Amino acid sequence: MKKSIIAISLLSTLCFTACGKDVSSSRSDKSSTAASTTSITSVSTAAETVAAAVTTEAKTTQLNTEVTTEKTPAVITETPDYSPADLVGEWTEADSFNNILTVNADGTFSLKYEGGGTRSGTVKIDSEEHPDGSFTYWYSFYGSDNTPWTGFVCPEKPFDEIYSEDEGGMKFVRNNSKKPLAPTIPEAKDIRDALRFADRLISGSAVETDMNAEYKTDDGTIYHKSVDNVYKTTSAVRDYLYSYMTEQFINSHYNYLIGSDKPKCIDVDGELYIEYRPIGGIYCFADEDPVVIESENGYSINVKNNNYGAEETVVIDVVKVNGNWKINEVHGSF
Repeated sequence: MKKSIIAISLLSTLCFTACGKDVSSSRSDKSSTAASTTSITSVSTAAETVAAAVTTEAKTTQLNTEVTTEKTPAVITETPDYSPADLVGEWTEADSFNNILTVNADGTFSLKYEGGGTRSGTVKIDSEEHPDGSFTYWYSFYGSDNTPWTGFVCPEKPFDEIYSEDEGGMKFVRNNSKKPLAPTIPEAKDIRDALRFADRLISGSAVETDMNAEYKTDDGTIYHKSVDNVYKTTSAVRDYLYSYMTEQFINSHYNYLIGSDKPKCIDVDGELYIEYRPIGGIYCFADEDPVVIESENGYSINVKNNNYGAEETVVIDVVKVNGNWKINEVHGSF
């Protein structure tokens, strides 16, 4: 703008100079005419130079404005605000037989079907980019062999329901109660069977053995080789017991089964051997569904037991650890 004003001033000066000169005077000679012409030409040239500079600046300013206002694609640097930790807790499948999904703090999950059976694996965050640059995020569930099972669209937080979009989509509702959902009947049966297994292991009848494959220790204790297809090592026995019993309960009641000075189970050349000691157990559970009872401290499982002809009820206190119900204590007349 300042340069424009200077140009106008120069042009005005030029006009006033031309108008103020008496061109018809006889005293004007060629020399003065030439001087005037030179002066006019110089002023004109200067004016044109300034005007050209102003025009160039205006064009440059306009070009810069056009370049600045040109739309460019946005660079997406968004980090998803989602994590498997969003799902930690218990979820009940809606419109189902009370199937229970449990997601743990380490990102693992377990799905317990009310009718029996389980599914387990890990939860991961997957994403899908759309043509407009936006993203859809998913809570993706993978099986224990890392194969995809299903996925739930990450909804807006906070949320208490998740939906899958696969065929026959599932809906799970969060359990917002401070108390975990009660054990299902199949879970209660598994608890009962684990307690019976430990009791029968004491008498040497829980695992099938080969009486002819004998191993005798220095103190004369006799062990027979396991021919069971499931329990082939002490690790297999230990893993099973710890799946359904807390460490505290095992240490209090069944620590001598494995790892004590005179254990019931040992490994010989990498194979399981069971101590041979034919004695009776204390549990003879009735073959009927256990009863799950809610208590102040959690839940108990009541199982009918035939105690040498006398029927009694064995009360099994259970706690939930990393999505699994485990025996914490047992009450009975024994």
